[in-house]
Amino acid sequence: MRSLALCLSLLVPALALACSAAAQDAASRPAATPAEPAPAPALEPAAQPSASVGSIPALPELREASDAFMEALLSGTLIEQSGCLRVSPDGKQPGHLLIWQPGYTARRTGDRLEVADSTGKVVARVGEPLRTGGGQVSLDEPLRKQLKTPLDAACVGPYWLMGQLQAP
Repeated sequence: MRSLALCLSLLVPALALACSAAAQDAASRPAATPAEPAPAPALEPAAQPSASVGSIPALPELREASDAFMEALLSGTLIEQSGCLRVSPDGKQPGHLLIWQPGYTARRTGDRLEVADSTGKVVARVGEPLRTGGGQVSLDEPLRKQLKTPLDAACVGPYWLMGQLQAP
């Protein structure tokens, strides 16, 4: 029952975000006012080396596995940025910070950073494609309480609650 409550607490903000984006899109169609200028480009490169070479990045994970998953698909390149693992759409933009299901660990093997599942099988490597189900979530209090450890301050959103990993 607690997993259902977590799923619902995560799904409601995601649906609200999707609905508000659709409403904003519909509201922006009539050209009654001049278009707003495009946002300024980011001042820092997205994919930066970790703070210390050889360190293991933060791998935020849930305390308990979810029984149900959101089914959106996130596809991109796994990158390390400021000590956090993210999925970038093009390997350069920051993309989404993944919130992992329990049982995954980050480790370094030589100069490679990889993520292994609970059996030790490597399921992802930095610099390689990654596809996962799930959905974008807000880092609200119910989700914070479900994390095994608090997020590092450098690990900012947007956040993606992973569902099931897909073959690339």
